[in-house]
Amino acid sequence: MTGAMYAAVAGLKAHMSALNVIGQNISNVNTNAYKSTRYTFLEALYTSVRGGSNGSALLGGKNPAQMGYGSSIGTIDLDMSTKNYTPTGRPTDVMIDGDGFLIVGDKGQTFTSQDDLKNMYLTRLGNLEFDSQGYLVDGQGQVVYGFLSVSNPVYNKYMDPQYDDTGAAQNADWLDPDAKESYFENVAEADREDGGFYLDKDGNLIQAKNEGTDDKPVWKTKIIDEYTPSPTLTAIRKPMFAQRTTKTVTTQDANGNDVTTEIEVTKAGDAVYPTYDTTTGEVKDVEDPDLTTGKRIIADSISIDENTGRITCTTSSGEAVVIGSIALAKVENPNGVTHVDGHYYQALEGAGDVRLVSIGHSVKNSNDPDSPFYEEPGPDQTASLKDFEIPINSGASTKLVSGGLESSGTDLASEISNMIMIQRGYQANTRIVTVTDSMLEELVNMKR
Repeated sequence: MTGAMYAAVAGLKAHMSALNVIGQNISNVNTNAYKSTRYTFLEALYTSVRGGSNGSALLGGKNPAQMGYGSSIGTIDLDMSTKNYTPTGRPTDVMIDGDGFLIVGDKGQTFTSQDDLKNMYLTRLGNLEFDSQGYLVDGQGQVVYGFLSVSNPVYNKYMDPQYDDTGAAQNADWLDPDAKESYFENVAEADREDGGFYLDKDGNLIQAKNEGTDDKPVWKTKIIDEYTPSPTLTAIRKPMFAQRTTKTVTTQDANGNDVTTEIEVTKAGDAVYPTYDTTTGEVKDVEDPDLTTGKRIIADSISIDENTGRITCTTSSGEAVVIGSIALAKVENPNGVTHVDGHYYQALEGAGDVRLVSIGHSVKNSNDPDSPFYEEPGPDQTASLKDFEIPINSGASTKLVSGGLESSGTDLASEISNMIMIQRGYQANTRIVTVTDSMLEELVNMKR
């Protein structure tokens, strides 16, 4: 066989591989969150017919003469850029608007470093729902990971009743709606503390910060929620369903007689939020099983905030419940992830490092001064990241748009035009084979 025949056969194989890429893209033209791939051709092996020369004092230089042996597929690249939004009307469907992947996997995964994220599945397809066991799962039953809501220690410090041995509430004045001196609006500017906690006119706990100067203060306030996401990455699931429980508090009246009062601890139908161990980082569904019925809440009116990934719902009793926040993973080279099963990827070789992020940086590590779990370090110390925490980064401009899915990344017009070019290239290579065959036939028939 001649070199032209080898080159043509190599060209046929390369164009067939390119057609396979085009066929895969076109077959997924309606597949949500599908990421299209592109191909590039690469010149194949060369052989030198004549070497080059730089010339001499008498003769000029000459270029090398090389003969190629066809082409091959050089690269097949993923396009991980964000595509169009496709509304579905389902409140738990989400589209990642920006960089990042949802983190999914089996239940009960634990994480001690960012390297553990490489073992998880990553996906851009956000067809999510709560299963019969109360876990947030995707369409294939993989559990979605994020940050569960737990009791906010800052809120508890100021707003939960603190009873003394006699059963009296020590912070009753603070909790009294008529205690107007606690209201931020009624505190003179000179008496306001930068970073201090107050009540607003609606009775919400707020923190005030002066973003101006001492002479010209500009006060900004933020509401401190009763529940806050824990900095531990865990499987997202609904809180447990509460049953009514009470405790008895004994006090004395003015005559010294014991008076017993029954205080309601949990109300039937409410949610019992998970607990967060600040020492081990463990997030438990419930500390005291007697507070619950052993089942999870029935969630209605589910919504997902696009700026924080926070999942909110209401219970059958009308209580507003913040379930938690969805986490994302950002890959150093998103186009370098590896398909492992359908629409799932893993950050294997070529993808680089994986970073855990929270949307809008709404979840912070406990060593961040803005975290509700922050503890002031000693005079000669700095707040360090706890061993059980993975660094949580900001998601930058990435948002989580609910009520729809990301459309396919296939550009049908481009794929069809590429298919025509590949077809013509394939035909041209077959002509080389035909012509070479004809020339070989003439060679064989030279002597009859």
